[in-house]
Amino acid sequence: MNPSILHYSRGGNSGKALLFLAFAVVAFVVAGLMYDDAHAPPPPPVPLAGGLWPAPAPRRDPLAPLHMIVLIGAGCGCLFYAARHGRRAATARVAARIENGRLYSDLLHDAGIGSLDARDITQLLVDRADRLPGDLSVSVGLGARFRHGLYLAYRTDQGPGVLRLMDNDVDGGTEQLRRFATYLEAWRKPADDRARQA
Repeated sequence: MNPSILHYSRGGNSGKALLFLAFAVVAFVVAGLMYDDAHAPPPPPVPLAGGLWPAPAPRRDPLAPLHMIVLIGAGCGCLFYAARHGRRAATARVAARIENGRLYSDLLHDAGIGSLDARDITQLLVDRADRLPGDLSVSVGLGARFRHGLYLAYRTDQGPGVLRLMDNDVDGGTEQLRRFATYLEAWRKPADDRARQA
């Protein structure tokens, strides 16, 4: 594999897409059930000897509308991530690449940065996910001891930033992350150091 390019993993992203799709389906089904329950007709009166007793008033949750809004919002968010990971799985897109000492990545583009000079990277780590700096997402945190990630801290005119890629995000996993980091580390060295090594 080319050490200067990280491709998104089809397998890892298709699994994530299916997981988020399942969460979205569950959220929409539960919201639909709550809606049906809120609009159900009252139960019929209870026939007893000597007359009809009124049916007990249904005890409805006053926060049900709020719960439905939260569930629908969570379902839409899960659909967004399912589409995002599904698109990555369907196309062999490049997660990150290094060309002429510059780093290009979708994640940088999402942050409003076209590319990054390798010398603007202040910290470069490939390690177990639970040892990397910063807060982890819930999904990463649960299996952090078994996952590895690439952590890049950088500085730009807009301020400092961080780029993270996990081993199951890219083809080749941890080994490819290590190769990429080694290649990037070589570009971080001053030009005279690179010339001496050549």
